[in-house]
Amino acid sequence: MERQKRHILFVLLTLLLIGKTASAQLSNRNYEIEARMHYGYMYFQNDEYHSALGRYSRHTPSYEFSLHRNTYGERRWEVLHNYPSIGLTFYYSGFGNDSISAELGRVFALYPFINFPITPGTNSRLTFKLGVGVGYLTNKFDPKENYHNYAIGSHVNAAINLSFEYRQRIVDRLHWVTSAGLTHFSNGATRSPNMGINILSAATGLSWYLAPPKTHIDKRLRPKNYLFEFDGKRHFVTDYQYTLGIKDMSQEYGTHQYFFVHDLAANFMFQLSERDRLGLGIELVYDNSDKITKPDWDLYLKPGFLISYEMLLDRVSFMFNVGLRNNVPLNSPTFGMLFYQKVAARYYFNENLFATLAFTTYDIKADFISFGIGYHIQHKYYLPRYEKKRHRSPVFPR
Repeated sequence: MERQKRHILFVLLTLLLIGKTASAQLSNRNYEIEARMHYGYMYFQNDEYHSALGRYSRHTPSYEFSLHRNTYGERRWEVLHNYPSIGLTFYYSGFGNDSISAELGRVFALYPFINFPITPGTNSRLTFKLGVGVGYLTNKFDPKENYHNYAIGSHVNAAINLSFEYRQRIVDRLHWVTSAGLTHFSNGATRSPNMGINILSAATGLSWYLAPPKTHIDKRLRPKNYLFEFDGKRHFVTDYQYTLGIKDMSQEYGTHQYFFVHDLAANFMFQLSERDRLGLGIELVYDNSDKITKPDWDLYLKPGFLISYEMLLDRVSFMFNVGLRNNVPLNSPTFGMLFYQKVAARYYFNENLFATLAFTTYDIKADFISFGIGYHIQHKYYLPRYEKKRHRSPVFPR
């Protein structure tokens, strides 16, 4: 007990020292420190997982500590997205049960995040948090020493957090925070087994500004750029990308067998606003593991059709896809499609070239993680003359 008290006192003194130092150095950056406690439920979706991992389906506490910065309009994208916050979260869970911990161990995660306001306001507001990073599980599947662990086949995994949050100001620099969401750990089939861990949880905590918060830059100081109104042109974009993923089939075949997954995709997107695009896409997937799992197939190419939505954040964007992919041989007389989802992060090196990291899933189960590169083309075309008149800007007339 005395040892625990000393540890708690040390943590409190460390946080106080960090706060004092950071307050002097970061007074102009709207930084906050935040602590939350989660209480949640480990969830596995289908019957196969429940039968194999039913003993994991129970309540579990977890904890997180975050450092984040509230934007206030330094850049255009901050204004367009209603001043989101960006930051870094440290997450810990011991899975709340000795028998489970013996198999899964404990999990430590570190992930950057962005928090988008859903409702306006500074005293209280509803937000959506998206975080993607790296998680480390102390135990993994081992065919001799930990063969009951069917959930995770590697120590290092992707960590994904999706949550809705409500923030309420208590005093000028102190906020109460509560949230509900999903935290997911998976290695994207780079090692098997890879049934993944899903934790549905509710959380509550406190957030403290390291210095008096800086107010938003008045929107009236920068002219609003009305889309399509300055040069009489509309525009749409097409982009083309190639990604490469790796799948591990060791659980099925007893030895580590890795297979490449090639994914070629194209998207046709219309600009909804300065901050997002919506469109359709097609893709062609060549999964080498199909040669083992589907030996009776003659053609292994799997075409897919997508609905695509892209959220733009300066040089970074997030792409969300849902679609249908062929699940029978191309020369088969029958017709079979599989519903799947894909989430990708993009970084634009310039107006055309970008790198991408994509995460493809079926029914909340990771299929593969892929890395790649793409090319983006913007196409412009003039409006008909009568539409030009209707879309002229009243602020900047031609």
